[in-house]
Amino acid sequence: MIKSIDQELYDRLYIDLSKNHDVYHKLPPKNAKYPCYHMGLFVVRADVTKCTNKGILSATIHVWSDERFGASTLSETALEHARRIDTTDRFNWYFNGRASGYRVLEDNSTVNTLFHGVVDIEYKYIERR
Repeated sequence: MIKSIDQELYDRLYIDLSKNHDVYHKLPPKNAKYPCYHMGLFVVRADVTKCTNKGILSATIHVWSDERFGASTLSETALEHARRIDTTDRFNWYFNGRASGYRVLEDNSTVNTLFHGVVDIEYKYIERR
């Protein structure tokens, strides 16, 4: 079965990030070990023509930690993994550094304060023939 554009990149990032930390498809459970990743929203803006399948993909990866240092470090690590991706099975990926970055927020919605890293990444993609 052929994967969708976003699933191809999602799987690649998931595999890369899960080598050293837990990665969740949804919000981490209450007993999660911090720091950890949570795969967020992936948005495809396709520019399909008669000859090629290309466009822009934006993605968000969330980082959760009980220390600011952990959230900041893992956010930077996620961004670095994203920078390194240039090909998957069907696509060439062009990382857009100007539209990518991260921020660390304080989250006091739980009993213990957590730090929430929000990593925004953007790629241009084109299907390989």
